[in-house]
Amino acid sequence: MARFGTVLLFGATLALPLFGFACSTEVVSGDPTPAPSGSTVPGAPKAPMLGKGDGSAGSVTLTEIVTAGAGLKAPTDLDWNPMKPTELWVVNFADDSIVTVSDAPTDARATLRRRDRAATHFMPNPTGIAFGANETTFGVEGTFAACGESRNERANGSANDFMGPALWSSDPTIFAQKDPIGLGSHLDMLHNTPLCMGIAHESANRYWVTGGFNKSIDLYDFKRDHNVGQDDHSDGESYQYARGELGYVKGVPSHLAYKADTKMVYVADTGNKRILSLDAKTGTKAGTVRAKEKMAIAVEMDGATLADLVPATFGLDQPSGITLDGEILYVTDHATSKIYAFSLDGKELQRLDTGLAAGSLAGISVGPDKKIYIVDMVEGRVLRIDPK
Repeated sequence: MARFGTVLLFGATLALPLFGFACSTEVVSGDPTPAPSGSTVPGAPKAPMLGKGDGSAGSVTLTEIVTAGAGLKAPTDLDWNPMKPTELWVVNFADDSIVTVSDAPTDARATLRRRDRAATHFMPNPTGIAFGANETTFGVEGTFAACGESRNERANGSANDFMGPALWSSDPTIFAQKDPIGLGSHLDMLHNTPLCMGIAHESANRYWVTGGFNKSIDLYDFKRDHNVGQDDHSDGESYQYARGELGYVKGVPSHLAYKADTKMVYVADTGNKRILSLDAKTGTKAGTVRAKEKMAIAVEMDGATLADLVPATFGLDQPSGITLDGEILYVTDHATSKIYAFSLDGKELQRLDTGLAAGSLAGISVGPDKKIYIVDMVEGRVLRIDPK
């Protein structure tokens, strides 16, 4: 049963559900009143990667980096390979594949589409991708993790919810190539987050995800990977935060960003039209979570500090993609195809109306050239924002 706390929010007293854990209810944000289209900040731009003009579509150039002809099918997220800094990886929601773009910031770029043989379970309807540690049990090559919007549905319509994030090698001789026992090339998988809607790397093999089924924020530690295509997940750990607090919207990713120096997690809470902050330094282990398989730890976390960084009253419609660049948080709005820049105390710095069709925006990332790259789910593209 939910417990409720009382919060003073812009002069109104509200009853907020705490769902079994004590969370911070202090709301920190900028101007709660939606501003008109375009930049809301006069003078010099505070987030110049979104342009230096009035925030309209004409104030920037959206440069096509990858098109549907390269195999993009409803791309949802993108990330840069730290071992090859100009190599961009893009996940496809519609066919469970990945398109890799070498030399992405240059005109010499080349693309390669790959799909793992066991992608229907280990990378189904992927909503997010995040590169992680370089070391594996079998050498130094590089790893990434992905998760997808799936409940492990069966042909008869039933679902066992045996789903969660999977760990992969970025080695081109391994990913989507090796399949030793019929389980594809994945390096590990943990299964406590059906309808996984976004993922962010913390450290080593630790990742934060959003769970659409449990409407929670989950932390996973794969610990030691089980090597290519194996199935021993017994050393894995999962920590579930804020169960019941998030709002799930079918087909719309809810991404996260992690700030290592402050141990803060920033979450696009799509269904509740807000941006949350979670202090990962807080919280204690409470009751166990019924795991779908043998795991070392599977617990719910109590007492974590959770706050509305950008509240629903601000006017976001479907916040989806989110990324950090220094002290600036960039957020895409899936419903309006606008991009917002916020300070880490929740104040709006700038916004851009991309002019793209509604439902286009999801993942967003800052490239090695210090320009913003976004996916276009509707047209099947990756675009770069070139300020004028």
